[in-house]
Amino acid sequence: MQHTAFSIIPKRKNWYLLSLIITIPGIISLFVWGLNVGIDFKGGSLLQVEYSDTRPAIETIREQIGQSEVPGAAVQTAGDKGLLIRFPNTEGRVGRADADALIGKLEAGEQKLNKDKESFETVGGTVAKTTTNRAILAVVLTSIAIIIFMAWSFASVPKPASSWRFGVTAILALLHDLIFVIGAFSIVGHFLPEIEVDALFITALLTILGFSVNDTIVVFDRIRENLKKYPNKSFDDVSNESLNQTLARSLNTSGTVLIVLLALLLLGGVSIRSFILALTLGVAVGTYSSIFNAAPLLVTWQNWADKRSGVVKRK
Repeated sequence: MQHTAFSIIPKRKNWYLLSLIITIPGIISLFVWGLNVGIDFKGGSLLQVEYSDTRPAIETIREQIGQSEVPGAAVQTAGDKGLLIRFPNTEGRVGRADADALIGKLEAGEQKLNKDKESFETVGGTVAKTTTNRAILAVVLTSIAIIIFMAWSFASVPKPASSWRFGVTAILALLHDLIFVIGAFSIVGHFLPEIEVDALFITALLTILGFSVNDTIVVFDRIRENLKKYPNKSFDDVSNESLNQTLARSLNTSGTVLIVLLALLLLGGVSIRSFILALTLGVAVGTYSSIFNAAPLLVTWQNWADKRSGVVKRK
């Protein structure tokens, strides 16, 4: 086998500690602040308007919206001339009537709105609850499907390694990625109210699942090949060498994707900013977990199983 460049597996406890360090703040934030969910999950209305000419200062706009007496209305800019105004559905009030009240106050100023660019949508509480349940179900079913697929794909892995361990370990690494991204959104959403968890966020999570598991499968597939090729080598050595063989590929692929995502994050529109931020965080942490969590966890589990069954560890 090739000379090992990086001792990733022997230092796996350090990577476990680092994973705890980057995920614990988000977990604490989830318990303390929760998530800044959008109207897709809590119900509410979204009004999007655009000025015909120059948009007034945001302080002026907020003052106008404050005079409308629409409770809980929050505004953010969109592009050079646009505005996104979100407000909750209040019992006894009609969302469209509130939207018209907001538009009336905005048009009372010197700058006029472009009627052709106006859009309005509302989501009821029942629909929001259904969306939440379906989002959770989608993530759970996707995770189960990944375990089954990987167990089937790695059925030929040499004993005493288990194909189910490959699948479950991949999901544990994915769970680490999801916890990090969701926790990060809890922190960011607390300080930046415009960063919300909406339906696109769930799309981003499912995309992260696919991207991360693809990276993990590449590493695991190389481990399977090397276990067959070097049956007298220890599981630790084979896994470490396999990681080194796939390291450049993983970093190059993820680095290319991150460059594109960062460009979209900086130059893209406000409407997709939360989606792109979630993808950026997910791809970055997914690359990390595929290298420093998935295979190390597999080795730790394999060593524990060998010790429990009395298998002598190969040197």
